[in-house]
Amino acid sequence: MNRNGLIKHIELHKSKLGSLTKVADRCKINVGALSTIMAGKYGADESAMLQKIAKALEYRESDWQIIRTTGNYKTVERVFRDAKSESMWFTISNKAGSGKTEAMQDLYNRDTTGTVIFIQAEEWSGRQFMLKLIEKTLGTSEGGTAYNTTGKGYKSLSQLMDIVANYFNDMSLERPILIIDEADKLKAPALRTLIPLFNRTEDRLGVILSGTENLEKEIKNNVRLNKKGYDELESRFGRTYIHLKGASEKDVTEICKVNGITVPEVITQIWIEMEKVSKLTTFKSGTGTKDGMVAYVEDFRRLKRLIKRELLMKRAA
Repeated sequence: MNRNGLIKHIELHKSKLGSLTKVADRCKINVGALSTIMAGKYGADESAMLQKIAKALEYRESDWQIIRTTGNYKTVERVFRDAKSESMWFTISNKAGSGKTEAMQDLYNRDTTGTVIFIQAEEWSGRQFMLKLIEKTLGTSEGGTAYNTTGKGYKSLSQLMDIVANYFNDMSLERPILIIDEADKLKAPALRTLIPLFNRTEDRLGVILSGTENLEKEIKNNVRLNKKGYDELESRFGRTYIHLKGASEKDVTEICKVNGITVPEVITQIWIEMEKVSKLTTFKSGTGTKDGMVAYVEDFRRLKRLIKRELLMKRAA
């Protein structure tokens, strides 16, 4: 593990959460032990502790370089800025592998204000979803949050919602934003919790719901079938779904170059191997702007794999 990279990640979370103590709480370790590790004076074999910290703070090592000038990234960034500055709710629904997660994770990592919450959804119930949000926002363990202050019985879903809503409302002047990635995995009861969350935080919290094209398909289909809560849910996102075009040939060239592929013939071969879709696009020309068909690649994972293949061949030569 890159120790220096993890230490920088800890410092980033210290800025986000406000103190090293809160970082230690999220990692479920003693703040003294965390301070000692950061100073390089832990003494004992620290590998197990570093792994625990990395897991808690979702630290991942990668030498892959992100390009922030691609059309997809700029679209996600624009949605992010609008959601944050205007406390608006948006839905991004696009094919898997289009770079949504990578862009949003990068925007989250670049934030040092502590006002951005990023969560990757799973097949959670409404209660599980609320508990995960509380864990992400307050760093509180599920067990401690689930019980009433008397220690008798579980808190209701409404009480858990109050905790989440109050957290965001308390920081409303700082324009908080909640990013829910892979939202199409959420069960219907979890999606429905967004309705009261909107009601209790309207104009004080921005939200981005992101998922595959199934997210849009499922919501629209359930609105048509008059399924409970779906019409209310869709209305809160303005009944609008944001789609990403993909990477143009220029984007692919830039991605290749920044990640170590600089030979023009190799870049051209990678472009040829990628499946492409032509889309009507407005772009600048010498006489102003005009519309035309432009080829895009939509599978960024495939692009990444081809680039890494070439890098491996280069090293083996």
